Amino acid sequence: MTDDQRSRNLDLVRAYTDALNKWDIETMRELSTEDVVFELPFRPPTFERETAGRDAYMEVLGQARDHMIDGSENLHDMTLDTLASDPDVVIATYKSDMTLRSGARYANEYISRFVIRDGKVARFVEYYDSIKLFTALGGSLVEAGESDLLPAGLKS
Repeated sequence: MTDDQRSRNLDLVRAYTDALNKWDIETMRELSTEDVVFELPFRPPTFERETAGRDAYMEVLGQARDHMIDGSENLHDMTLDTLASDPDVVIATYKSDMTLRSGARYANEYISRFVIRDGKVARFVEYYDSIKLFTALGGSLVEAGESDLLPAGLKS
């Protein structure tokens, strides 16, 4: 574990998230391994949990850019650090504030885990509030007090 390795990995993730912020898919392709895995553990309906392989991942990014998001993600308040036990794992926290192609505003907070291998991103796991994305995309949720699934004492 060297400070140089840690610094290189932080710079790589910074460049990667800068490219994501601008939807610069070609730069993200260059910064990803051929077998990169993109994972969304807490995703809205119809989103895949895991996309494996650079070509498949770039296709997913292209669809999001072309059909969902209008302009920059406006990523901000970003912090990056590596694990003390493994400088090839970078943890990032950040926020977004963007406009969707529908005109809806979408803002969220993220915690992401990047695994670096041979100077490239090999795994990108993004944790966020998928309910915010689901509702920004036009989905609706039943308020807890209106649900027939709750016991009578818990309904409003």
